[in-house]
Amino acid sequence: MQLIWHDHIQSFLAETQSFLEQQEARNSLMLGVALRLLQAPELCLEVRLGTLRDSKGLVLAGLRTPPEKLILAGRSAVPSAAWEYLVQGLLEQERFLPGVLGPQELAKDLAALWTERRGCTAKLDMATWVYELRDVNPQVIGEGRLRPAQQADLDFLTQAIREFQQDAGVEASPDQEACAQLARRFLANGAFFLWEHDGQVVSMAAKVRPTRRGVSINLVYTPRELRGRGYATSCVAALCRELLASGYQLCCLFADAANPISNRVYQKIGFRPVCQFHEYTFKYD
Repeated sequence: MQLIWHDHIQSFLAETQSFLEQQEARNSLMLGVALRLLQAPELCLEVRLGTLRDSKGLVLAGLRTPPEKLILAGRSAVPSAAWEYLVQGLLEQERFLPGVLGPQELAKDLAALWTERRGCTAKLDMATWVYELRDVNPQVIGEGRLRPAQQADLDFLTQAIREFQQDAGVEASPDQEACAQLARRFLANGAFFLWEHDGQVVSMAAKVRPTRRGVSINLVYTPRELRGRGYATSCVAALCRELLASGYQLCCLFADAANPISNRVYQKIGFRPVCQFHEYTFKYD
């Protein structure tokens, strides 16, 4: 086996891109982040990139933008010897890995061996379903219209991001200015879309992490007082229909596995489950 630490995102993608694109929805997070870093390397001051290969090709790939957790991708079945090789290499690179996220079986195996070697514990923060959509069910789109967000929507977007982070358990008390900065950045990239009903903005969604064939949907949010009316369903379905019409072959989405309502909604739109993602945080004494 050969473990390679890459100094540049270009060499990392040269090793991984064709592999990641074979199961694009499953690998959409790593692929999308890597391609974004290729286009805008100034977004991260530091990037840690590794690949593990055997005689048959790529076994595992890891990407981390400190202080964030390690993102994993790899074969669906990874031999124990490969995990030993990877963890030993990680231990030589950094002793305080904050956590890991990736397809359920990969994240679970890495977390188990890392905690054994480091004498720490792992907490499962979240389990999410990774979904893929290639055709939209138009019958779920209700009355209203989809439009790109504009500068005049900044206050709505900032508050919606703040409440989204609270609802998702990302932050108990999100920083208002940090949410505003994120909103401004997404606005500048043309990422935000809004659903309007009777002239009122009632829901939002964002397109993120575009790849050669696909794009991901994120930050789906409807204000609490407007929920239960199908606005988020219409917003996501209309956005996906527009993205597919523009040339993308698939849309990807992550949904909290513990939220049966949102999972039913996404499947009603046309999303199909691909795999589960697990996210772990490591706790050190």
